[in-house]
Amino acid sequence: MNSEEKLRQEAVQLHLQDESASSIATQLSKSRQWVYKWVSRYQNTSDPEWYREHSRAPHKQSGELPADVEHSIIEVRKRLSQKPYSQKGAVSILYELKRLGIQSPSVSTINRVLKKNGLIKQSKTTIGKSKEYPDHYHDVQQMDLIGPRYLKGGFKFYVFTVIDKNNHMAGTYPIANKSAKSIVPGIVDFWRLYQMPDYLQMDNELSFRGSNRHPRGLGLLLRTAISCGVTPIFIPPAEPWRNGVVEKFNDTVKNHFLSAPFSSLDEMQRKSREFSDFHNSHHRYSSQNNKTPDELLKEMKYLSKLTREMDLTKRPIIETGQLIFIRFIRSDLKLHLLNSTFTVTEDLVYCYVEAIVQIDKHLLVVKHKGVVYHYFEFVMPLS
Repeated sequence: MNSEEKLRQEAVQLHLQDESASSIATQLSKSRQWVYKWVSRYQNTSDPEWYREHSRAPHKQSGELPADVEHSIIEVRKRLSQKPYSQKGAVSILYELKRLGIQSPSVSTINRVLKKNGLIKQSKTTIGKSKEYPDHYHDVQQMDLIGPRYLKGGFKFYVFTVIDKNNHMAGTYPIANKSAKSIVPGIVDFWRLYQMPDYLQMDNELSFRGSNRHPRGLGLLLRTAISCGVTPIFIPPAEPWRNGVVEKFNDTVKNHFLSAPFSSLDEMQRKSREFSDFHNSHHRYSSQNNKTPDELLKEMKYLSKLTREMDLTKRPIIETGQLIFIRFIRSDLKLHLLNSTFTVTEDLVYCYVEAIVQIDKHLLVVKHKGVVYHYFEFVMPLS
């Protein structure tokens, strides 16, 4: 018996001797509420050990999950893991449980069950630098290349990927090489099936830009985009996280599509449409209230699909348009662009700038936070 329990017994003894609660509290250096509590406990129980502390844990855990529901969560997770192209996270499990008519707990509860049973792998998150970045563009699609990869027998191939930044509608296009001639049919197909964006964002891959031999010459991809009214945006070199949406989609492609065995590029190209369709109709994104891309597509009132015919064997004629390059200005105050270098004001040191090439005006405009800092002559051949 500890000292606290002895004080409780002493308080009751004094009460039985007709001592007042205030007097007992003073003698034992306790509050009157404390005295009332233990006297009441003594008077309202037949337990001879009434002076001992009761457990404060609830008799029944309010959040206790029925064993059959926990089993269903685990089984659905296993089944989704074996299903080609399928997501297997908590949100997907929740929707599958509802589809099966099983009363589903919250997403957080499903995650706790997965963690408890060792079914969650912690992923490393890379966070980019916190400098202010010009990310104000709307209606953006991001594109990228995966590869080179190799089929059995050593055949090299690439995968061209494109995804809408807002609703995650995506396309996957296996190609034999990374030339613009191989890439452009994929982007045209995606714009015919889905819609054209205002901006097409990409990294600085040479086949996207054109060629080093003619750095200011517009390649087939840029000409195709600009001729359709789409403005290309180039992210800063060596900063792939600026294209984070398509980079994340690339992980899905690698884990769910490229992990399957393929015997030929033709087979891969046939299966890629199936994979893209499955992604767009089944993959749910928390950033869009757990809706699939197809569900959001149905809510769109207007789609700017590519409808005009295009001869992909010829380079489109360009009369107007622009290119946007996002660049970080370092201590040397140099802006590097298409094998050309420009010196900018000290006000832009350690800042991201928008270098906008106005093709028909042969002009380079350098902006930061919407303010124009420089105009440079920048001649680009239109033919």
